[in-house]
Amino acid sequence: MRAIVCIWNRREAFATLLVDNNYQCQRKVDYPFMHNRKTSLGLLLVLLLMLCATAACGNASSPAAGNKSDAAARTFTDAYGTIEAPEHPKRVIGLYLEDALVALGVKPVMQFAMGNFTIGYLQDELKDAAKLDIQAYDFEAVLQAKPDLILLGFPSFAMDERYNLFSKIAPTYVFEDAASDWRKTLREVGSLLNKSDEAEQVLAAYEDKAAQARSQLEQSVGRETVALLRIDMDKVLRLYGGPNNYTAPVLYDDLNLEPAPIVKKLVWGEESFKDISMELLPEIDADHLFLVVNDDGKELAEEMMATSLWHNIPAVKAGHVHQVSEDVWMTFGVLAQQRKIDDVLNALAKPQ
Repeated sequence: MRAIVCIWNRREAFATLLVDNNYQCQRKVDYPFMHNRKTSLGLLLVLLLMLCATAACGNASSPAAGNKSDAAARTFTDAYGTIEAPEHPKRVIGLYLEDALVALGVKPVMQFAMGNFTIGYLQDELKDAAKLDIQAYDFEAVLQAKPDLILLGFPSFAMDERYNLFSKIAPTYVFEDAASDWRKTLREVGSLLNKSDEAEQVLAAYEDKAAQARSQLEQSVGRETVALLRIDMDKVLRLYGGPNNYTAPVLYDDLNLEPAPIVKKLVWGEESFKDISMELLPEIDADHLFLVVNDDGKELAEEMMATSLWHNIPAVKAGHVHQVSEDVWMTFGVLAQQRKIDDVLNALAKPQ
């Protein structure tokens, strides 16, 4: 039996924005905040205003100020230095760390956005959180949100004097690369929030879920093979492999599924993805193929699915095509990983 799982992908660019060149960047994209450039006059003015505001607040006396100074603090060190985090942070911004925050029972006061893009699968939990657009950082809005701790998932969020601006508002911690190991990231967020026990409980629940799913899949598909194909915003067909990207750790490690021979041949090891031509489609020999199609790739997807090349894929012939959500599959975090497991079970596990 062969099957295909499709992921309709609305947008790819944000993933490239968030990660550095060492972690599954799909291609080099030239966005202003990815580069060290001279600080704009606007940023300097904002920084000066914040410095003035900080000085004014320091001279003012109020119960709130007294409570803040008396609160117990804990120290953490990142590439920018050492910060003192509140003992129990109450108002947190975790830029592209919202999955971990929500999993630990924390609703951030602001949430990641890039233009119209937000983290779709978390919007029920984040509906009251103002959006912080990384294409046009609004530090006045950050100041008004009154965070007591700011966590930045990637160094790019701290570039071009942004770290100085964030750190003038609240203690700011910058992750080296939150996407590279989501378990480590969850534990790190848990430590920063003084919720390490909760983080371990969340991880234990995930491992139990993965183990149960693994058992179900072993019975339903055995050692049948899987692969992941994606149509990105540049109308490129991209075959994903492993062992390191957003999906491989779930598919091939947590669920113990078998990579297709073409995956092992073309995209396994240092190069975990590869652009392919339509002519290669019939050679995709996976029993189960996961397909990601983002918004800008829908036209190519329709064109592709009308060709004989597509219909000659063995899994297509078997009629096993399954569509799942891009915003879950092209990201990291324990809640996203849980949803990936649910999608795989819905697609491949036999009803019990």
